[in-house]
Amino acid sequence: MSPSRGGLTRLRACAVALALASAVPGLRAQDEAAPGREAVSIQARPGYLEAVQRIAGGDERAGMRTLEGIAASFGNDPDLFVLHYNLACAHARLKELDPAFAALARAVELGYAIEPGQAANLERDPDLAALRADARFAPLLAGVKRRNAEVATELPKRLAPFTWVPPPPDSGKPAPVPLLIVLHPFGGERESFARNFLAFCKQSGFALLAPSGDWMIAPGRFSWLRGGGDFRGVSRAQARRVWLALEELKKGVAIDPRRIYVAGLGEGASLGFALAVRNPQWVRGAVLFGGGYAPSALDDWEALAKKYGRRIALVHGKDDALFPAAPLPAFVESSKSLGLSLELTLLDGGHDLPGAQALHPLLAERLAWIDAAPAEPPSTGRDGR
Repeated sequence: MSPSRGGLTRLRACAVALALASAVPGLRAQDEAAPGREAVSIQARPGYLEAVQRIAGGDERAGMRTLEGIAASFGNDPDLFVLHYNLACAHARLKELDPAFAALARAVELGYAIEPGQAANLERDPDLAALRADARFAPLLAGVKRRNAEVATELPKRLAPFTWVPPPPDSGKPAPVPLLIVLHPFGGERESFARNFLAFCKQSGFALLAPSGDWMIAPGRFSWLRGGGDFRGVSRAQARRVWLALEELKKGVAIDPRRIYVAGLGEGASLGFALAVRNPQWVRGAVLFGGGYAPSALDDWEALAKKYGRRIALVHGKDDALFPAAPLPAFVESSKSLGLSLELTLLDGGHDLPGAQALHPLLAERLAWIDAAPAEPPSTGRDGR
């Protein structure tokens, strides 16, 4: 049984981490986990951990009932495949081979075993022993290997940034254009997410750059931050990938270096926050939607962001169930006391982008607010200190 990459031991560790996080007020509880991922993971849904523990402890029926209820309520979670894998394990433990194979096939269809560790799990998990002895298992495993080979072949293309560039002016003398860098949420795909912003860029004369997270969790579903761990280290690595995508774009497009902005949703907003605070020398500002933020992990970056006076606009749904809005006003005020320039806009709705009718004017207004701050930091002397 594989509740996560590390098995049941990892599951118990997650349960402890989640309990500790819920006991810490405000947003600082997210510092030790990659903000944005766990909140939209099927493994973080109420009752999931307990259900898997029941299956592991021999109460398969109760565990399966709970998992089936969770699947009915949260059927769009990007890593739903791991729930179906655990249903397959439960049925296999009870020697119910037909429903076990059906659940395992569904898990594979949704993305289970794209990761090498999960693929190896198919061949060694003791809970699946009854399935491996069945003639249906070998074709299923062969199908997984074919799928993974095809995915590996097309992965470089799927990871390549999606871009859009304004056509040159009629005068034939192109001027540098502003750029909006768009960061998709956990389980998103860079082009489909970026198209939410494409009409705005076309109307406003912005170029658009949408890099992709490099961890494919399921076919067509990507993540920036690989679960818990050192948020600063992981975000630095992903920020470098965004920077390299920008440098590649600039080889063929004249980008206005004073007008480079970041937007993102969920996990992409978390990364966008770190990107904007850490790199004010080239990020003019950010408009971030429905993110979880890790302010205490950014202590060593705050002085640079304060020096540049960069502005970051947070836009959040009042009814966001993944990242409740209640702690945000205090977080914004605390950040302002450290010298960061944040503003919070609360909208009706949950964890999503506003519709295009609301999104476009909101972006224009927030970007104008960002542009109202000086592009360059005030000079403090010839040596810049």
